[in-house]
Amino acid sequence: MHVSLTDRLDDYVREKVASGLYNNASEVIREALRLRDEMTP
Repeated sequence: MHVSLTDRLDDYVREKVASGLYNNASEVIREALRLRDEMTP
């Protein structure tokens, strides 16, 4: 799967990876989708 992000979102993902909280962009995206799914009734 290939996902295109806006520049703003791409910067956000790169910052999260650079912070050391995540090992790669896929982890950031998976966590974001998991959290979004939890918020959806």
